[in-house]
Amino acid sequence: MPLFMDFHKIDSDAFTEEDAYRGHLRDIAVQNKHGLVYKKYYLNLAQKTAFCLIEGPSKVACIESHKEAHGIGACNVIEVSKEHEFLPYLGEGDQNEQDLALTLSGDIDSGYRTLLLVDIINFLNKASAWKLKAQKIIRKNNGSLVKSPTRNLLASFIDASNAIKCSLEIVRYIEASGINAPFSIALATGKPVDEHTANLFEETKKKVGVLSRLGFEWGICMDSDTALSAFKNDDSSKLDTARITVIDQVTYIEMQKLDAVLIKNLGNSVFNANALSKHLGLSKTQAYRKISALFGIPPKRLLSELRLLHAAKALTTNGKTVSEVAYDSGFNSPTYFTRVFRNRFDVLPSQMNKSGLDQ
Repeated sequence: MPLFMDFHKIDSDAFTEEDAYRGHLRDIAVQNKHGLVYKKYYLNLAQKTAFCLIEGPSKVACIESHKEAHGIGACNVIEVSKEHEFLPYLGEGDQNEQDLALTLSGDIDSGYRTLLLVDIINFLNKASAWKLKAQKIIRKNNGSLVKSPTRNLLASFIDASNAIKCSLEIVRYIEASGINAPFSIALATGKPVDEHTANLFEETKKKVGVLSRLGFEWGICMDSDTALSAFKNDDSSKLDTARITVIDQVTYIEMQKLDAVLIKNLGNSVFNANALSKHLGLSKTQAYRKISALFGIPPKRLLSELRLLHAAKALTTNGKTVSEVAYDSGFNSPTYFTRVFRNRFDVLPSQMNKSGLDQ
């Protein structure tokens, strides 16, 4: 049968683990009537959230079952792929006698995860070497690899501290191995289902994607939820976060706006710093100050840098010619593109070797 996960907001401050179990028993009492099996549930009392994992014939059956058991429906119900979503993101751990989800260490599993996204533009070296090493580092730090449609590495962590340790270890490996290539490592923490999402960890994946695409100036960056989650642990003082940029929610919203504008316009050669300011609803001075404060470089240079990074990725993945990539990346002259690309990366665009890359 298909697998589903629902999301519940807990209104009462006095809600307890025992209350959650009583609610689970009400679900079980009506599950057969709707052809369902309530497998287990995830509970986060601090965040006042709960998530039920259900096998059943349809989303409608899950909704109707909950209405019958509790008088109201869940905040959201989504269908979950067991192989591609549940197992890599949430498949670790077991459950107790009351069907409450547990982590491998036996603690209550909140369902929240820290996602880590690694993006390296690996020029003339074969990508398989760094990927294999990074995958070993992820597993060593109790991360679960998630299949990604891109050449990036995506992993899920129950413990945010482990995700941070993993990111730092990957950076040390990159530096020690002499891989002379731009990279970004982004971390974001969130819940498996939100009010309006249709896929597992949809909002968290969006966030880690934005942080990764705009994070090449920082190396490692993480959202404030990851920082809060990591520093709840007793051994958090051992975490060396000096090299990590923490992005608060207000800053992330600004980055999200910037990312949306750039995705739409980066390939347009007439889109410049002035146009960027207008799309953001800012004056030239405001845009200069805001972008310079955030990234350490002015808007014009940020645009150029992101276009070059976009071009470098395209040269290693899509098989287009140098001229095609130049135009697609917002450069109106392949000759000029070749010159600035070589100045930035110390390699000619024509030397980028797709055949040596892991897809």
